[in-house]
Amino acid sequence: MTAEAPGVGIVAGLWLTAAILVACAAGTSGGSQATIEHPFETLLAEAHSGISERRREVVRDEASWARLWAQIHAGFTPAPPLPAVDFARHMLIAVALGTRPSGGFGVKVRSVASRGERLEVSVAESCPAAGAMVTLSLTQPVEVVRVARLTQTPTFQETRAAACR
Repeated sequence: MTAEAPGVGIVAGLWLTAAILVACAAGTSGGSQATIEHPFETLLAEAHSGISERRREVVRDEASWARLWAQIHAGFTPAPPLPAVDFARHMLIAVALGTRPSGGFGVKVRSVASRGERLEVSVAESCPAAGAMVTLSLTQPVEVVRVARLTQTPTFQETRAAACR
């Protein structure tokens, strides 16, 4: 049996504890960032709009909102009144499919989430099933949602229903 210097066991124990804490911290940061889901409210969901092209847009001010509202309601007389939005507290996310050949198409915001420094907006596109009975008129599906004002530029994560393939 050998004699150890006083405190060597304590120092070794502290080093082991520190190594475990560092390993635990490394396992919970970086790759698995916290996800914060942001609640949102649908302000508008229409099958017919004046937006003929596919669009993903964030609206952060009144002038941009008025312009988008006018585009959505182009061809509608009279256009509905512009819903009030407090842009100091909220922003809008608009998703549009563009012109589609019939009814049965749709677009929907499924979630808005912060993942670390990223803001991800999940968007789902739906299409009519083969042989489904649909209106035989052109449609331009659009949805606008209101969410708390966030500073990140969003990335849009797209999913399409099986019928869209």
